Amino acid sequence: MPTCEPRAKDVKALYERAVAYAGPDASWPPAKQEAARRTLLRAFEQELWQLCAPYAHTSSPLHTLCERVERFLPELFVFVARPEVPSDNNLAERSVRPLVIARKISGGSRSPKGSDTRMDLFSLFGTWAAQGLNPFFQCLAELSHPHS
Repeated sequence: MPTCEPRAKDVKALYERAVAYAGPDASWPPAKQEAARRTLLRAFEQELWQLCAPYAHTSSPLHTLCERVERFLPELFVFVARPEVPSDNNLAERSVRPLVIARKISGGSRSPKGSDTRMDLFSLFGTWAAQGLNPFFQCLAELSHPHS
């Protein structure tokens, strides 16, 4: 069996090719562009699975990566077919960072209910901020008209 290092490099190179894809010819009709993106999406998925299939469900050091690829394959190259979807999760990571820092500084909550409340509030305030809404007025509206 080949060493792990070249295979991991192959996976990384495949991802970098997918990220570098600039899209089909912009002069094509939208339906043809979409079809070209979907064809390339399937090609990337197949190529990745060909790299990983020999290692999934084995004792190889790559088995964890390859089993994750198997589980999440339909989600890994969405950005190829949908150009508005980012190829990474940096925005998601940055959005939860303040919550993680606050949890570390405060020592967390003392109960599962407290954790749930903190997460719910973080989600509400984050959603309102993303929508450009004033959190103070949104809280007033929620408290004035409670949902059942």
